[in-house]
Amino acid sequence: MRLRFVAGVLLSFFLCSFKLSGQQEGVITLVNPSFEDMPRHSKPPRGWTDCGTVGETPPDVQPSGTFSVTKPAVDGDTYLGMVVRDNDTWEMVSQRLSMPMKKGQCYAFSIHLCRSELYVSTSRISDETANYTTPAKLRIYGGFDHCDKQYLLGETNLIINTRWLEYQFKFEPIDNYSYISFEAFYKTPTLFPYNGNILLDNASAITPIPCEEEVAETLPAKQP
Repeated sequence: MRLRFVAGVLLSFFLCSFKLSGQQEGVITLVNPSFEDMPRHSKPPRGWTDCGTVGETPPDVQPSGTFSVTKPAVDGDTYLGMVVRDNDTWEMVSQRLSMPMKKGQCYAFSIHLCRSELYVSTSRISDETANYTTPAKLRIYGGFDHCDKQYLLGETNLIINTRWLEYQFKFEPIDNYSYISFEAFYKTPTLFPYNGNILLDNASAITPIPCEEEVAETLPAKQP
């Protein structure tokens, strides 16, 4: 009887382990998805590559107090701050995925986004102090190298909210993309460039889902 009991326990353990392993199959993870690093301006968080315009400063690890950004993170201690500028330049970061997305496979992804009420810097056009607070949007690209904008996987509406919200996406890649890029961008169609910001925190894993499955667009953030 004891041997049967032990064998039953072991069988249940292995079946459970196999089930959990199966649930994780195909899940794509990000390095430092919550953008944790020493708070500082003009240097992206560890694991992320700057894709901005040559001659312009890279994105920031916030809240550092620099540019008057002090909003608490929704996850961990820090988050990513990116801006669009009135001289027609904007910020973007990228990284290699833990495994490529698969063409024809659909994926669920989420990230927390908001806008800072203050992001005080210098206008590149007037050379005077400006508050970069005009709402911008997030664009997400799949590609084959750092900063490669091969395919637009998803984009948000303008981020007008100044409290954290969870934005959910359904990716439908048309190729086996091995890199992902997050880009701050203007209202489109764009009539003229302006100064704005978006804050990014707590990105999820990229999880395979059936292509017929729908996802919600935004959800209230769970407060720490």
